[in-house]
Amino acid sequence: MTWAEVIRKLKAAGFVEVRSGRGSHLLLTQPATGREIWVAIHTKKDAGRLGNRILREAGIE
Repeated sequence: MTWAEVIRKLKAAGFVEVRSGRGSHLLLTQPATGREIWVAIHTKKDAGRLGNRILREAGIE
């Protein structure tokens, strides 16, 4: 799974882009719960276990 797929799944689950952080990171929040998640924007790189952990913490997988 790539970082672009992780971002796409988060947005499909209701997360919205708030702002870009320092370097190549993106802050996404879920308005209903107020949960915030920082995600790397290396769109074509493999997210590996970190991508799966971010999705699990977001309550998606």
